[in-house]
Amino acid sequence: MYDLIEINGESYAIRFGMNALRMYCQEQNVGLNQITELGNNMGLDEACCLILCGLRDGARKANKSCDLTVDDIADALDTDIELLEKAMKLFGNSFNVKSNTKGNAKEATKGLKKK
Repeated sequence: MYDLIEINGESYAIRFGMNALRMYCQEQNVGLNQITELGNNMGLDEACCLILCGLRDGARKANKSCDLTVDDIADALDTDIELLEKAMKLFGNSFNVKSNTKGNAKEATKGLKKK
């Protein structure tokens, strides 16, 4: 399952599943124990990377290609700053659906901590 998000007048599949998180962790050199802090004090580079990982995973699930780059995401934010809010809301919602919790990603990812 994936959502659709509009970027520069074009509709893209976006999905923040485990594969998107895996890609993000790999690209940002973030460990699984740090994933619970995702979203807290996130910089613009990390946010653009997270959105791109969601778009890549969405494209994979929709059997489409995604040739966007982090630069493309940043450029899209120049023309539509609400894109960031929309994408982060979808990110938060993806955890709410999976864990049936309300609130931020930190709360929803508590179960990912190593025991």
